[in-house]
Amino acid sequence: MSSASDGLDTSVGVYIDNVYLGRPGMALADLIDVDRVEVLRGPQGTLFGRNNSAGVLNITTRKPEFTFGGTAEVSLGTYGYNQERISVTGPVIDGLLAFRVTGFNTHRNGVLDNIKTGIDANSVGRSGGRVQLLATPASNLTIRLSGDYSQEDDTCCVSATKLVLPASLSATTSRTLRALASLGYVPQRSLDFTQNNSPQNMKTDQKGVSLQVDWDLGFATATSISAWRYWHFNPLQDSDGTPLDVIQVNVAQTKDDQYSQEFRLASRPGRFNWQVGAYLFHQRLKDHFILNQFGTDASAFYTTYLRLANPAAAAVVIAPGSQYLDDVDTSVDSVAAFGQANFDITERLTVTGGIRYTRDKRSGVSDTSIVGTPYAATSIPFHYNVSVKDDNVSYLASASYKLADDVLAYASYSTGYKGSGLNLNSAVSAGTPLVLSPEKVKNWELGLKSQFFDCRVTINLSAFATDLSGLQANIVPTNGNRSYLANVGDVRSRGVEFDAFLRVTDTLTLSGNGSYNDAVYKRYANAPCPVGVSGVCDLTGRPLFQAPRWIGNGTVDYHVDLGNGTRPYALAQISYRSSVFGTADAGPYSRIEAYALANFRIGAVLGNGRYDLSAWINNAFDKQYFQNLSTTAIVGASPFAYAGQLGSPRTAGATLRVNF
Repeated sequence: MSSASDGLDTSVGVYIDNVYLGRPGMALADLIDVDRVEVLRGPQGTLFGRNNSAGVLNITTRKPEFTFGGTAEVSLGTYGYNQERISVTGPVIDGLLAFRVTGFNTHRNGVLDNIKTGIDANSVGRSGGRVQLLATPASNLTIRLSGDYSQEDDTCCVSATKLVLPASLSATTSRTLRALASLGYVPQRSLDFTQNNSPQNMKTDQKGVSLQVDWDLGFATATSISAWRYWHFNPLQDSDGTPLDVIQVNVAQTKDDQYSQEFRLASRPGRFNWQVGAYLFHQRLKDHFILNQFGTDASAFYTTYLRLANPAAAAVVIAPGSQYLDDVDTSVDSVAAFGQANFDITERLTVTGGIRYTRDKRSGVSDTSIVGTPYAATSIPFHYNVSVKDDNVSYLASASYKLADDVLAYASYSTGYKGSGLNLNSAVSAGTPLVLSPEKVKNWELGLKSQFFDCRVTINLSAFATDLSGLQANIVPTNGNRSYLANVGDVRSRGVEFDAFLRVTDTLTLSGNGSYNDAVYKRYANAPCPVGVSGVCDLTGRPLFQAPRWIGNGTVDYHVDLGNGTRPYALAQISYRSSVFGTADAGPYSRIEAYALANFRIGAVLGNGRYDLSAWINNAFDKQYFQNLSTTAIVGASPFAYAGQLGSPRTAGATLRVNF
């Protein structure tokens, strides 16, 4: 929970209805009425939107329709789970103006026991809605206006302790454990409960408006997309991760105000087709952080911690309620022009070229202050005022060849770019520069897309090679101090991917996808060392953190048409992810083990498709797995444990969907 990530752009861009979401947390709201989801891998930016160095998740919702209809859905399940969704569409003025209104409400009780407060952690509470209008004032003109609002109130994101570090690891680890024990707390592994004593929750408010105009000019279609979005992120975290009152809370309030304008001109389909455009983006983020609010146990803990090393050390006096505050104001302005063209040299051979010019300016101000009498060694006030400008040209070149009517081979080369970052928190204490260098990507891909036997079999294969220079990452120090940004060297990634679909019979289909990715640090000489190792380490050749080598997903779908609009079905899904390191130092204690999850659903479509009733179970075998993992430490002291957020346990329930 820090302002670190606000100094960076995202590597993987998320778009909803052609609108870029400026912060990753914006994409966590529940999505309803989704029409399609596209996953675009590799550098993007020659066709639309912002420049994204690692890929795009492009989500499109259903448009308003001129025929009245809708859906209503209710789900009930374990842990008090209930979810209600509704979508209604229809004409306002027949043939001229249509509407669509959607809404959702989701609630689930906490799934992690808090034996200190009695309030279960990691609950879910989300609600929101969207209103759309679609106007067709002329046969060649469509106007789509959309407004949405959502809110979230969760007891997130409480960690479970995977392991407690041995006292023999280092003298400072031993001191931390002994200082905690002197106050009556002995850390222990706890995957089923937490003992945090401070309130912990996450509240967000998000809203936005977008206007898309499409005008068919005959030779081409002109598109304008204007958008505004606002996101208020207000989490409250227990800073020390213990039942003690050493550091009470960590508050991180972020207000994101962003505007975007995009223009595109796309030719009609033909032997030579093209698309050009321009993109403007402005974002302002205002952060207010209570980094450390010291409690009644702070003086005793730090005094004991120091005197275990030096018995003559003076007593530490910290007034309860003392705070270390940080206010950060960041702005981003980006202007870009892009274009891409396809040319069919023959009926089988097509070549594609694309180019993008991007100019970015990022500015930021950071002010910290101390309220009360905090422990001087943990808190150093500072003021930063910094800005940076970048420009970049990225491009795409590819060729595809039809080996047969349903078999396409292709090869591509593309470059990507993510602009400079600002280190607006602990840059001085961390010894890192205020300005991070841009992140640049080169990507090669060879692939094959094929269908056989009247489309009953689909097989897509690809091999990729990616070289990334100047990887930007958020580094979490092992001493409990604030995270900071750094260029962590160069990364090399090599791998293969596949997608497959098989219609075994008219009632049974099998599908799956997977990837192998060998991602390592190509150069990372001055890296942070794992816990227990002093100085700096050379991680060159070591695996990239949070990058699983193997990922796989499989689905079995069986359905039977009994006539009279009755169709029972069964669905089984399994997913697998190999082990990863949770932290950039690739230390052995941060290893997240491999896991596989299984989900099942049985149900029936009834009444000529009007009703769909199903029962489901997710994480059917109740696998405990970590989504992330990092050190647990009290600021200014050595870490004493590794903890992270667990994935959801086994849940089961039923869903009724009504179409009207």
